[in-house]
Amino acid sequence: MPSKIVERYKRILSGEQKRFSPYEFEDAQYRKQKIQLVVRYAIENVKKWTPEQARRQLSVKDVKDLKLHLVREYIEPPIEAKPDDVYYIVEYAYPYLPRPSEEQRVLWVYQEVLSGIRRHFPPLYFQSLKGEERAKICVDYMCSHLMKLPDVSHLPKIFGKTERAYSLLKKYKLKILVDTLYFSPFDMVTEMYPHLKDPALWEEY
Repeated sequence: MPSKIVERYKRILSGEQKRFSPYEFEDAQYRKQKIQLVVRYAIENVKKWTPEQARRQLSVKDVKDLKLHLVREYIEPPIEAKPDDVYYIVEYAYPYLPRPSEEQRVLWVYQEVLSGIRRHFPPLYFQSLKGEERAKICVDYMCSHLMKLPDVSHLPKIFGKTERAYSLLKKYKLKILVDTLYFSPFDMVTEMYPHLKDPALWEEY
C-alpha cells in the first residue's frame, strides 16, 4: 500500500535502510502517490516548512540530506528547469500550488539568458507549436522592453536590412530563432505578425 512507504522512508532517513526496493515505484498506478507522500513527509515533518516555503528554499543539498534524490529520478523536470533547480519536486508533491503562467516561465528563462545566468535556452525550447508560442513571447518582450518600440509596425524599418536584423537578434540573444525555427528575420517577423506581410512595408528598406 502507498501509505507504508513513509515508514520505509523513515528507515532510510535513520540509516536503517540504504534505499528503496527496485520494485517500489514499478507500479505506475501508485508511483505518483508514493512520491508525493515521501516529499510531503520530508517537507512537513522533517523541515517543518509550508509548501510555499519549500518551493522557495529547497536546495540541492536539502535534496541530498533528505534522500529525495531517491525519488527525484522519477519526476520529469519541466523544460525550463536548470540542472541544479529542485523547485519542481515540491510542485510535483503539491499539484494545487499556484504555478507561474507560460508567459511568466518563458520570460524567466529569457531574462536569465539575457543576464548570463543561463548560457543558452534549454534544448528544443523553440521546437513544435509550443516552441513557436515561446518564440513570440520572447520577441514581443524584445520589441517592447528592450528595443522600446511603440508597436511592432516599426519592425520592417528596423529588420529590413538583413545584416542589422541579425546583429540585433544576436545582441538580444534571439538569433537562435532564425538558426532553428525561421528561414530569415523577414520570415520570423511576418510569421509572428501576419499584418506586416505587405511587401510595401518592406520595399524601401
